[in-house]
Amino acid sequence: MKRGRSTGKPTAAQVARFELIREHGCVACHQDGLHRLPEIHHLTIGGKHGQKRRGHDFTIGLCSWHHRGDPGFSDRDLCELAYGPSYALQPKLFRETFGQDDYLLAYQNRLIGLSEAA
Repeated sequence: MKRGRSTGKPTAAQVARFELIREHGCVACHQDGLHRLPEIHHLTIGGKHGQKRRGHDFTIGLCSWHHRGDPGFSDRDLCELAYGPSYALQPKLFRETFGQDDYLLAYQNRLIGLSEAA
């Protein structure tokens, strides 16, 4: 992790949130009816790469492809064809396809059973 981007140690409630996110899978894949194991993605202030994280309550689940552009045992072209754009490789196209950060956060919160006010 880059220095200065840490959001500190998560609380017990935030760790529970992460577990719920992992149970429900990647939010981008979910929109296409797929279930892939997610990594925890921290949304940032302004929604740009490298900016300060909004905190542990502002997290969504993204699979390794959508989060980091890691195709695993496949190749990038096949992953993009199968799963759509990667947040790491094509952030603008990712947001056009799956939604802006606040939409994805609300979508994630609905999946894990949190109200919009959370």
